Amino acid sequence: MDRSASLEIHRWGYANVPGIIFYYSKELDLEIEDIGIIATIIYSFQRAKPLYETGIEAGQVLQACPSLTKQKLSRRLNRLAKSGIIKIEEGNKTFADKEIYIEPLMDKLESLVIRDHPKLRFEKDTAAEEIEKAEAIALEYRKKVEQLELELDAAKQKSVSLNTIDVYNDGNNNYKKLADFIAKKTGNLLSVKMSNELKKWLDELAFTPEFLLCMLEFCFERKINNPRDITRIAKDLKEYSINTVEGLGLYFKNYVDKDKNTALRISHFDPDIIEFGNFTGIDMNAEARKKVYYKWRYDWRFSHAMIMKAGEIMCQRTKNGGLEYIDSVLHDWMSKEIRQVEDAEKEVREFKSRKKTEKKSSSTKKDTTKSTDYELYIPPGDLEEIKSKV
Repeated sequence: MDRSASLEIHRWGYANVPGIIFYYSKELDLEIEDIGIIATIIYSFQRAKPLYETGIEAGQVLQACPSLTKQKLSRRLNRLAKSGIIKIEEGNKTFADKEIYIEPLMDKLESLVIRDHPKLRFEKDTAAEEIEKAEAIALEYRKKVEQLELELDAAKQKSVSLNTIDVYNDGNNNYKKLADFIAKKTGNLLSVKMSNELKKWLDELAFTPEFLLCMLEFCFERKINNPRDITRIAKDLKEYSINTVEGLGLYFKNYVDKDKNTALRISHFDPDIIEFGNFTGIDMNAEARKKVYYKWRYDWRFSHAMIMKAGEIMCQRTKNGGLEYIDSVLHDWMSKEIRQVEDAEKEVREFKSRKKTEKKSSSTKKDTTKSTDYELYIPPGDLEEIKSKV
């Protein structure tokens, strides 16, 4: 018999989904992706164990459909569980070991079929039937309560946002001006988080509304809309006394635009390096030069003030000095355990004093040599007279 790949295809079987699921999908609030996940679960049952057994592990579902990601499966399973379509037994298990049960789906389908075909109803114990009805009613109420809670939270958030704006309308026109600007730029009403952060910018950080408008314009141009990210930027600007449009432009150009991740962008901002570069005239934008500065700062454990002092000495003593000269000064201080600016200044004074002493000593020695020569000098006439006497 000739081998045929199609036989292998048939041997694997098919992922069968009961057509009743499609028929009642609207009542069960099932999306097409939900039906796909249910089909995958049923197919996993077919391959892993007889259908009369209950429960299938999430890991087996992922093995049955390799294109299905863990994140997508987890998201859909949570949705189906909340809708009462499936049941997930979690405990302290990992995601792959979680047991998935489709009995709730079968119960729902059975109820729907019996509802639409009353003749299929079997005689049941009255008490059990009443319990089932009570549970179904409780489930429906629970769903309605959850939905109402979500709507209430949304309404509350909107109300708090509008009330906050109204409160500030009476006593703070600056707040309203900025709130309107943010709403216009973002296309949304002011959120509670944004409202709280806005109050920080105005009250705690004490920025003028004009400066905040410029700062927000810079942020929104770069699609920085998260209130916390904007507050992080605002704190940087406040801490390092950036209060002009030119300063804002420099900050965003050098320390925000260089990285796509907002948190990383802002962390790159180091005003100490900027101050050092401006003070010494050394371009500190290169990463290699920044690493040299960080070596002094963190490996050699010098304070920023000590590094600035070394830079000052370099500027005083050399015309074209650089990081190498500062490195030698700091290395000398490190070997002498000089860690305070006062001790460094004392060392500089002593160094200058030694230089003066050495220079004076050298000058005195030359003068002494000349003086000795004059004392030993004998005029020619006197020399002849001395010789005749001898």
